[in-house]
Amino acid sequence: MSRWAVGAAVVALVVSGCAATGPVPTGPAPAAVNATDVAWLQLVVPMTENALAAARLAPDHAASPLVRSAAADCADRHDRLLARLRAARDRAGLPASDVHSGHRMPGMVTAADLVALRGDHGVAFDRRLVALLRAHAAQLVVLARGEQASGADAGTRELARDVGAEGAREGEVLAKTA
Repeated sequence: MSRWAVGAAVVALVVSGCAATGPVPTGPAPAAVNATDVAWLQLVVPMTENALAAARLAPDHAASPLVRSAAADCADRHDRLLARLRAARDRAGLPASDVHSGHRMPGMVTAADLVALRGDHGVAFDRRLVALLRAHAAQLVVLARGEQASGADAGTRELARDVGAEGAREGEVLAKTA
């Protein structure tokens, strides 16, 4: 697949299911930032925030020590990534608001998912959390590839490389909980 096609796929994925009425950048974006960089940041920041919120429920809800350990590891890593993602979003002049709020997208832990997780305990919680975090991890890898292929900002592409590597690692850790 060509670089252009991957970039178009990332932007299409972000835009599909999303109204075009979301907030626009609050100020002039750096000249090196393109639409792929913007779309990637506007999606990956809330994806990571929501996955982090889900993982943080594990200590009080999970039955399996493996799930609790994997969730704690994911939460620690997401905390560190989130600081970098937010800094990149701010550097690009993008608003802190979630332009995807309420949208059902691949890999996105939704508000409804979080409500369901809060109501689950034990094995049911473990299954739901692991499924959500695995989908999140897999989608991070896909989105990171698109950003790396078509993003213009070198710093954002580098961050995408790290996010994709983290998604792959997270998927491996979560696979061990099954």
